[in-house]
Amino acid sequence: MSIVGVVPEAHGEDIIAIGNYYLDPKTNRAEVAFTVQDHWQRRGIGTFLLRHLARIARRNGIRGFTAEVLQENKGMQAVFARSGTKTRSRTEGNVYFYEMDFD
Repeated sequence: MSIVGVVPEAHGEDIIAIGNYYLDPKTNRAEVAFTVQDHWQRRGIGTFLLRHLARIARRNGIRGFTAEVLQENKGMQAVFARSGTKTRSRTEGNVYFYEMDFD
């Protein structure tokens, strides 16, 4: 599942954000990832993408999300901390591994 955030421009639309998840049928969890152009960061777009993808995943019967976030990516860590879901994390080297449950 992928969603794209766009803004209107004179020449058409510019893609400013992309969010997606990929289901692992063995665990019924999906790995979630998203990116927001630098200029558009810290405006709630990442939080919106995560919540919208979670709504879609829940409707599709998915159990939860997993994600990998680099230790220096404090903005992405904050998005997961504010996710409103039961979230666990662990660190290996410079990577945080997140597991989020949908209840």
